[in-house]
Amino acid sequence: MPVPPTHHLLMPRATVKYTTKDLKELGLFVEVSGRTDNDRTRNKALEEIQRRMDDPEDESLNENSFADGLSVEDLIVVEPPEEKSEVEEPEIIRAVKAIANLASLRVTLEETYKQAIDLRPVIEALFSPEPLTPEQIEKATDKNFAKILMKFAEAKAARDKFLPVAEEAWEVLAPALPKGETKEDYGIDE
Repeated sequence: MPVPPTHHLLMPRATVKYTTKDLKELGLFVEVSGRTDNDRTRNKALEEIQRRMDDPEDESLNENSFADGLSVEDLIVVEPPEEKSEVEEPEIIRAVKAIANLASLRVTLEETYKQAIDLRPVIEALFSPEPLTPEQIEKATDKNFAKILMKFAEAKAARDKFLPVAEEAWEVLAPALPKGETKEDYGIDE
């Protein structure tokens, strides 16, 4: 009698991982069987979350974990980490991606700077012994005051943190883009 093939036993079970805003803060996720994100897998994930909330042994979740309620719309798919490709990308490709990232960070920084610089006089007035003008009071208490400054601060911090990576990338890319030379020097036809 032939032995049944066992290759299906070696295949990893297809699963979809979900998290939510609340679970993400706790570093938790729920894994359910399925191949793709759909209503069926989302409902399974909700059932699993409910089971964990009801399980007295499982202390990671309880009935207060989702004070605002939970629905399938709150679920966020956790993408599996991409497999490292066998062939690493050429250095020049990584350099171009870094420069593109710097461009995006720089544009965001400039856009947020334009909004934040308008608030400088208000900030300076906060340190002055003079009473604030009605206009300064209005700007200082506007709900966007802190938001605008925070966006600028985050954009500046992100650009500053990434700058050394981009500078290394430019050292790789710059020789491939010499100044003042023509396309003909590289055999690139018009």
